[in-house]
Amino acid sequence: MIVDYSTSRPSIATLKAAGVTAVGRYLGWDCEPGYGCIGKNISRAEAATLIDAGLSVFLAFEYLADAPARGAAQGHADGQLAWKQLTTIGAPTSMGVYFCCDWDVPDYVPTLPDTPANAVAKLGPVASYFAAINALKYPYEIGVYGGYYAVRRVLDAGLATLAWQTVAWSGGQQDSRAVLLQVTSTPPISGADTDLRQNLATKPDYGQWPRPGTPPPAPNWTDVLVNELTTISNGSSGTDVRSAQGLLFSRGHPVAIDGAFGPATEAAVKALQSASGITVDGVVGPDTWTKLLAR
Repeated sequence: MIVDYSTSRPSIATLKAAGVTAVGRYLGWDCEPGYGCIGKNISRAEAATLIDAGLSVFLAFEYLADAPARGAAQGHADGQLAWKQLTTIGAPTSMGVYFCCDWDVPDYVPTLPDTPANAVAKLGPVASYFAAINALKYPYEIGVYGGYYAVRRVLDAGLATLAWQTVAWSGGQQDSRAVLLQVTSTPPISGADTDLRQNLATKPDYGQWPRPGTPPPAPNWTDVLVNELTTISNGSSGTDVRSAQGLLFSRGHPVAIDGAFGPATEAAVKALQSASGITVDGVVGPDTWTKLLAR
């Protein structure tokens, strides 16, 4: 089973019990400086957990549902951020990124015949968006997510090499070139969010990580350790709190190493988070543990 989900993450045990073999996750402007934050994007620690568990990951880029309608400037910015975030999470540079057309994309020139030769014109600013991403010449494979006409026209225009088609806005039609088909929005997994959707792969290679035919990467031991540590916050106590305090102290934060997470430890955690450019919430979870353990 192949699924994709947004902000609520099922556990590895839950995914495996349901027979999931691959998950679709997100890149995008969520939690970037100056943008809202709902915790939608995949992190390096989450990606490592999924890969180490033997699950494949494929990635969609989405913040605004109709971002491609904003044209070339938005495509340039989105394409650059996709590359930055791919490298941040340690993904293969040759994997696919599906840039989302998550609305019913109109025919911008309905008077023209609906032929491949007119695909660019009919896409209007959406064509400019994808052209700008292509012009960046990053090594990731450019994909498109959307309904039948968006997928078909972007492929016809030669602006993407991967396509993930949703049943929405497709009118029962299917482009035979789509390598992924999003077939339902009914959550089949207990505890998953309402954005969890089921997908079908039509080809062995749909841009996933690990890349097909390559051996899995050696484990990143920092990531392995991070995923074994508990999430701690004000009021927590015990060995993990003592470890966090020791790491904070070694980084110049004068906290007592007493195993009790109080206001002084919380203030030190927030200072570290602010300096590291991650969410400042005073909670030591996977991303903060990674910063504490970094050399």
